[in-house]
Amino acid sequence: MKNGIKGLTLIFAAVMTVLSLWLLGACGTDGMENVSERRSGYYSADGVGGAVAAASGVREAPYTIDGAAAALKPYTLITFTPVKFDADAVYTYRTTTSAGSYGGTLVAHPFAASFSAEFDSETTDGEFSISITTGGKTEEYVLKSLITEDMFGYDKAIDAAKKELDPPEPYEIRVRVIKNPLGDGLCWHVSYYSADGAVCGVLLDPVTAKIIAKKTV
Repeated sequence: MKNGIKGLTLIFAAVMTVLSLWLLGACGTDGMENVSERRSGYYSADGVGGAVAAASGVREAPYTIDGAAAALKPYTLITFTPVKFDADAVYTYRTTTSAGSYGGTLVAHPFAASFSAEFDSETTDGEFSISITTGGKTEEYVLKSLITEDMFGYDKAIDAAKKELDPPEPYEIRVRVIKNPLGDGLCWHVSYYSADGAVCGVLLDPVTAKIIAKKTV
């Protein structure tokens, strides 16, 4: 009887050892390994005075291309595109998300007919409001997330891109949800930057993972 109990004890110990190793391995898997930017939030709203878009996530600071990922900080980038662009116009904004309240002056883009500002917080709400003020007039916008339940996440985007590109190591990864430049809706843009300056990347359909466009090394 004692031998039977001893045998069961040894089996139990072996099973627990295997389970512990599996759990440690699972916990050690970091989906953000080598990631220097992860942008997985995208919002938009239209109004009388123009359109507002917001992109949100985390990225390294300082934001440099050197083939290695540094410590990450949260951010939300606000972009306002007025119906009539005037580079000398002054726009300010105020917004409140579940992370806090933010505001400031929007800066004119040097090339695009838009103004932008950024605050140090990642926005994950389904929607949030922002007020844009110019010339003493304020317009309220309700930005709604364009991310839908059928879209896959950044980790699957990285896996799909890596299989397609087989990038040379070492590298840093920038994975961003963006407006599809070749069609409607959003897409995942995954880029690999090597220390020697080599760059490769793909645009992925966020539902099917189909390759929309590809740039190889």
